[in-house]
Amino acid sequence: PHGRQLYRGNIGRYNFGGTGSDGSFQDLRLSPVGGIVSFPGAADQALHADTPHLFEHIPDLPAHYINLFAPCVAFDDQVGGTAFIHGSHRLDFTAKYCGHDNDNSAVYPYLTRPCLTLGDVVLFDCRVLHFGLANTSTDIERCICYTNTWHNWFHDAKNWDNHRAIFVNDTN
Repeated sequence: PHGRQLYRGNIGRYNFGGTGSDGSFQDLRLSPVGGIVSFPGAADQALHADTPHLFEHIPDLPAHYINLFAPCVAFDDQVGGTAFIHGSHRLDFTAKYCGHDNDNSAVYPYLTRPCLTLGDVVLFDCRVLHFGLANTSTDIERCICYTNTWHNWFHDAKNWDNHRAIFVNDTN
């Protein structure tokens, strides 16, 4: 309703460590920095999303989980890069164009390949379908560094529970 402060009715925020219905901003969570390497000769990665939709009956929700990545080498035709399917963060889009006999050709008209170089970053909704392109170079490893951020009420057990760290926090 116009003129009312609806956030005052959000009492359930107490259950998620919030301060209750005061309308204050809720902190986002941030993952550790990770890395992905594509070795020379690597094929295209499978089309995927990094997280599922929260609900299977609501076609269009705001992002709850964001990925930020930065290339450690310039993306070009040989080294490859990451391809994204524009619009695929919407559940109605993926219901229409994906999952039919493992044929993803219907999404190709929506494919976008950002041309990235050192110093560039990409932010994307983790529901967006994407895949790593083939690395056809003979001697260049394609590396990216990434981090994720999400709302404080979301938990990504698949990607962040029991993960293996290459850097050990040695306090001795």
